[in-house]
Formats: sequence, C-alpha cells, structure tokens
Amino acid sequence: MNKIFKSTIFLFWLSIIFIFFKYQLYNDGVHKITTFLNAYPRYSEVLFLVIATLRIFTFVPCTVFIIIGGMIFSPLETVILTTIANLLSEMLLFFFTKLTFGMNYQNKIIDKYPKLYNVIQKNNVQILALGVSSPVVPSDVVCFFSILTGISFYKYILTVFLADAPIILLYTFLGSSIKYSAYVFVVILVVIVIISYFNYKRWKNQIDT
Repeated sequence: MNKIFKSTIFLFWLSIIFIFFKYQLYNDGVHKITTFLNAYPRYSEVLFLVIATLRIFTFVPCTVFIIIGGMIFSPLETVILTTIANLLSEMLLFFFTKLTFGMNYQNKIIDKYPKLYNVIQKNNVQILALGVSSPVVPSDVVCFFSILTGISFYKYILTVFLADAPIILLYTFLGSSIKYSAYVFVVILVVIVIISYFNYKRWKNQIDT
C-alpha cells in the first residue's frame, strides 16, 4: 500500500511537470499564466491560489507569482493571495517529504551533506528563517532540509510565515511602485538589497561555523 501511495504521488508530480512542458510554461510563463487568469476574471483568485500552491512541484520560485499577482490584483490582494499560496505550497512540501522520503533517503542525505545537515539540525529555525527570507538562497531546498532534520510542523509553518510574509510585502510594493514613483521604487529596491545582503551574510556565517 505504501508503494502504491508513493507511486501515485510521484505520478501526480510528473503530470504537473508534463503540463508545464506541454504548454511551455517555463518559457514566458508569466505572460501565459497572466493571460489564462485574465480569461477567467470571476475565478482568477481561486485559479491563482491553485497554480501558485502547486508551484512547489514545478521548481518555480514564489517570486514569479508575486509578479503575476501584481499584474492582476491589487497590492493587498497580491500579498494575501501569495502569502496563502506559499504557505500551502510549503505545507505540501512538508507532507510530501514526510510521506515519501524514508530513513534510507535521509541517511543518504546525511552521508552526502553531513556538515550542512548538522548545521541545519542544530539551528533549524534560524537557518529556515534566513533561507526563506533571502532571495539568493534556494528557499525550497532549505525547507526540504529542515523537514528532513525533523522540525515540527508548527515550527515549520510559523517560521515560513513570519520570514516570508514581510519579503512578499516588500516585493509586492516594489512592483506596484513602478506605476507611481521611481523614487519609491528605488527606495524599496535598496531596502530589499540591504536585507538580502545581511540575510545572506548571516546565512553564510551559520553554514560556515
């Protein structure tokens, strides 16, 4: 039964990847998804949530959907929808990892990346928060490692929300500011760069220690 369940999840993942390749969503995906959502304005919020939630299976970063949301919805709607979708997406990753990757795979990860695994295990919440809030760090990979090291679901979701929501807010207003003021755009961009730089430095310090 366990093998059937894992095979079903694997086939579900492959079908999503197939759809993305079939409709060439990796090529100018922002325009194509935006056009699709605009074609169904009554259901655009729900469709956006579904597509953005399933992004975890397509290796598409959350930033792409912040851009898409900013092109269709108001800034407040974009922040709310993207934050919810990202939380749901990371929840899927949590349960997908817990239900499909056994101890044998976990032991392989430990053997291959012992230093990284030990660092994340000792400083799980801090590493997860820094990884999620830094655009130069692959946040989904950090989430995956955090799950493997045994972080609780409550700590995992709370950390993702607290670390990610402010960044989503900044990126949303960065996109919106283009329409109103170049000065505001520059200020927000500088703030994001500064935050990203210090988060990355802290990330490197945690990993190198």
